[in-house]
Amino acid sequence: MLTRYTWESQKRRLQHYRQRKPETSPLYQIVFHSHEELQYVWESRFQHQYGCLRDEVTKTLAEYLNCGILAHGAARVYCDGCKHSLLVAFSCKRRGVCPSCGAKRAVKFAEHIFNEVIEDVPHRHTVFTIPKRLRIFFKYDRKLNSILFKAAWGALAHTLGIDERELAAIFTIQTAGDALNFHPHLHGILADGYWKDGVFTRFPEIDIAALNQAFAERVLALLHKQELITDDDVLQILSQDHTGCSVWMSEPFHDDDSERFVARYIERAPLSLEKLSIQDDIVIYTTKEGVTQEFDALEFLALLSCQVPAPYESLTRYFGRYSCRRRGERAKLSPPPPAE
Repeated sequence: MLTRYTWESQKRRLQHYRQRKPETSPLYQIVFHSHEELQYVWESRFQHQYGCLRDEVTKTLAEYLNCGILAHGAARVYCDGCKHSLLVAFSCKRRGVCPSCGAKRAVKFAEHIFNEVIEDVPHRHTVFTIPKRLRIFFKYDRKLNSILFKAAWGALAHTLGIDERELAAIFTIQTAGDALNFHPHLHGILADGYWKDGVFTRFPEIDIAALNQAFAERVLALLHKQELITDDDVLQILSQDHTGCSVWMSEPFHDDDSERFVARYIERAPLSLEKLSIQDDIVIYTTKEGVTQEFDALEFLALLSCQVPAPYESLTRYFGRYSCRRRGERAKLSPPPPAE
């Protein structure tokens, strides 16, 4: 009989702390032996493909080497009941490289979303993608990621014909494809309906084809406004049967496990240790379909550098009823909790 691993069953299974050994992972070995050399060869080998080596990349790689290592700092945890104590190593808290910190961030994000943001209504998992020919612009200027957020939210409101304030969504930018290739796209959670005068009404139907078209038009218009593409580029892309822009939506779901799982999935780390291995000094990264990509250590770190966000870069944004402002307004109107 197959066992269903729910959110609660997984928490019970992992309730006891187990000391990590990050230094035994292939990722740690790659970073430890190659991250300093990367700085010396970057200009000659990788700058033409990835642009200048950013300071946050070198800092992230260096601090990852301290993550989970007791020798680099730890906190003592003590139990007043059983008098048992243990040491918990400090984490690097860096984004884009460390799988452990990424997994922890995803779990905390899911708990925050479930407990404090989304309401008790059905939701959909959404994905917005753009064609390969447009991804290059986002590779060298991460500020352009705002284009994807604006285009997706504007396309939803336009296609559904509903005031933005009555909709609710959360979008997160992901920059890695399944093969760790640079692939900027949005994952999100969309409430499957709208609020009118405080009453929630389900969407009758969503025209995905119209949503695709509206999203493509907005992405192209915003890139054109930045003078990154020409009028001819816009006309050529829109004249194709498939613009390369794509919108996917799941079926509506309305249960605790699905909501937490999707929230954790959209905030997941770009790198999976389960896909990474080293054979004869060759780094191998395997996709979900079993396709293998081979790199030398420096090529792999250069590829990984694209997944490191800028300092203070916002990767998640809240829209409509789920925006911070709207949630704050509702909190002010709600009655205060009874005095104890």
